[in-house]
Amino acid sequence: MIGRILRLSLGIFFVSEVWPVYQSVTLEGILIRASWAVALLLFYIIVQMVIVNFFSGINHVVGAILAFAPFLAVFILGYGGPAATGALSFLSVSLIVSALRSDSGCEVMSVPGLIFGKHTHLACILFSPVDWIEGVFTK
Repeated sequence: MIGRILRLSLGIFFVSEVWPVYQSVTLEGILIRASWAVALLLFYIIVQMVIVNFFSGINHVVGAILAFAPFLAVFILGYGGPAATGALSFLSVSLIVSALRSDSGCEVMSVPGLIFGKHTHLACILFSPVDWIEGVFTK
């Protein structure tokens, strides 16, 4: 329950951070930022298909690092620009979807998991420790 609350809270916080950006840019700026978010979604859909179909036994932590690295690269390389806003938009939606679905693990895989009805069970560097502790106390 704590993990869900933290994910939802962080997702809403990120929405509050990107919303003013979307309000202050032109339609072209909105489309560019949304394109970055959609590009990340498409990338993670491919990652979901590859992991579920070919690497289901992947180490959870290694998988999480590999899955989260492209998001982080887009955010760092596009810091202050449309890429960073798009990446943060994608993460906002992913965190909120993860909280609503009660997904544990890697948040960036929540939307592809919702689309395919499957969960990749990759760890999340930030929230997996919270999920593991909750699992111990809820059993």
